[in-house]
Amino acid sequence: MATAREQLAQFAAGSKALGRLCREYKNRSATVHLEELVGGALSFYAAAAVAESGGVHVFVAEDRDAAAYLLNDFYNLLDERQVYFFPSSWKRSAAYGAEDAQGVVQRTATMHAVRNFSGKGYLVVCTCPEALAERVADAEALQRETITVRVGDRISIEVLEQALVDASFTRVDFVYEPGQYSVRGGIVDVFSYSESKPYRLDFFGDEVDSIRRFNISSQLSQDKLQQAEIIPNLNAREGGRVSLVEAAGDVCYWFFDADYALRRVDDLRRRMLAEADDPAGVDRALTSRRQLLDALAGKRLFAARDTLVEKIYLLRSAIEQIKDDENCVYWNGKRISLEDLKTYAVKTKPSPGWEDYLKNV
Repeated sequence: MATAREQLAQFAAGSKALGRLCREYKNRSATVHLEELVGGALSFYAAAAVAESGGVHVFVAEDRDAAAYLLNDFYNLLDERQVYFFPSSWKRSAAYGAEDAQGVVQRTATMHAVRNFSGKGYLVVCTCPEALAERVADAEALQRETITVRVGDRISIEVLEQALVDASFTRVDFVYEPGQYSVRGGIVDVFSYSESKPYRLDFFGDEVDSIRRFNISSQLSQDKLQQAEIIPNLNAREGGRVSLVEAAGDVCYWFFDADYALRRVDDLRRRMLAEADDPAGVDRALTSRRQLLDALAGKRLFAARDTLVEKIYLLRSAIEQIKDDENCVYWNGKRISLEDLKTYAVKTKPSPGWEDYLKNV
């Protein structure tokens, strides 16, 4: 007898809407408005499209609670091992300045999974505007800070310990949270910020004999691994920082309300700038609505509400097409002047604030 998940998948497979979603996904610069989705319909059809099309998909909900509900939907509809939560790294909000250790771990684990996605199968990320506003370490910084240890590597415990100290890991008797390590004889336990369980590295002399994850409560070893990638708290490190959109690469984005989400990003930024003694520090920590829009140009976008879809389409047309000598672009297969493009925006009035998207065209 088919499980509930299999029955839902069979139902979705017979839907015309699913076929259209999958066809649009193949267009690497598609901007799609999703209509008549109520209740859990977005989760249902999106999960079916993700399973059918594969790739990396980022879902931006209105707030953290909505993102958590969406995460739960995908846990039940998809393989939960391929579903990640990308929250803010701060308790309540970045404006309060209290770091959330669990949030930092979840963000690091998500970015590690996205950047190491092989292209096979799918990966789903659920997030919210507050998390989207925070910058992340760029690929170069992540690669530079990651400590990779493989079975068979010849490395002394002293050298590994010094690398952990340089990465701001703290030595303790027993590890119980990310950022800690312990040494007992020929065994090194270390808790990476990208993992939910710590690593146990067993040395035979100066050679790594085995690598396992282990349970903190029972201290019993679990799955055996060939290598461990130990990532420090990248939030506390200096270096290149970019938005999630820039860091994630070729990703499909799903918005419940794109205009609202990006306005929330700017609201948080303005609040931080108003209270900050160091505005440059805010720029290093947070991205902006405009920067996210520029980064989203050329990405796949699926939006449940269309307040931003038309604006992004117009912005893409102006940015991606080369202007000729008469200040024209080729938009939707036709040659059109930028002035006519702006006039079209005025007539259609996609939503308040459309001028911001054309002022630099």
